[in-house]
Amino acid sequence: MPMKKYIVAILVFFTTIIYSQKTDKKNSEYAPVEITKSDGTKMRVLFKRITLPGLSNFKQIFGGNQNTNVKIEYKTSENGSIEKMNSKDIVSLKFLDKNEDEVRAYERLSIRMFDRNNVLKDTKQVLYMPQVYDGKISIYGEANFICQNISRAPSNRNNFINCEYAYSTFYLKNNDENFAVTPLDIKLFNVKRSYDNFVNAFKAAGKECPEFTKYLEAFRKKMDDKEFEKKIREDAISYRKEVKKKSRELDLSKEERLNYVGEKLFFYEAQFYIGIVKEYEKNCPN
Repeated sequence: MPMKKYIVAILVFFTTIIYSQKTDKKNSEYAPVEITKSDGTKMRVLFKRITLPGLSNFKQIFGGNQNTNVKIEYKTSENGSIEKMNSKDIVSLKFLDKNEDEVRAYERLSIRMFDRNNVLKDTKQVLYMPQVYDGKISIYGEANFICQNISRAPSNRNNFINCEYAYSTFYLKNNDENFAVTPLDIKLFNVKRSYDNFVNAFKAAGKECPEFTKYLEAFRKKMDDKEFEKKIREDAISYRKEVKKKSRELDLSKEERLNYVGEKLFFYEAQFYIGIVKEYEKNCPN
């Protein structure tokens, strides 16, 4: 038996809900998308249908993983010829359903992070992220899963077993700015610095608003409260158990169960960020 190999895979579960992983010859290979280009023009095109090939890096399709110079295949009509577009020319895109209603929106984000001196620095990283909350501070994010691959063969969907939701990554963007900042760096194991970065990210996204700054400083002190920290952790563990239990009670395939759990836990975490942004909107009306 080959040695077990563990990898971290990025799964954007929204897409798997919209675009079935089962091949149906009656369905088109292309799906409708509205693109906004760098010059502000919009195009309704058909992107090659996206499935979930081996829980692959979805972001690479749209130039993620710091690669924003890839060619994307599309058609302008079902019977039209295949054309190509450079991903760096796309600033946002919206997936549409069969009625051409928006299902999920993605935006090109230039990422900034805090260094060890709490200075906000450009990471030179550009990602396409789904929008979770549309407000004065917009929130973007993705669910991250850990999967176990028991095959040495090239990655494909059938090689993966025992996938588990791990955590979610979120980004904040003030609508008046051209960059996004992440509140939580999962590679950072210094708890105090993690808390400082978390609050500073919201301060950066909130710009100059004394009332919101006052709220964030009070929130930062609360984060050092052991009981507060314990309650958040226990509530999260309890909710995760509840969601997993519910997923086992539903008549779902393994992939559908994975998506169900991921979606529920992702939006559970997102509510925490949305709650803070709503404090900003309440305290900073202008």
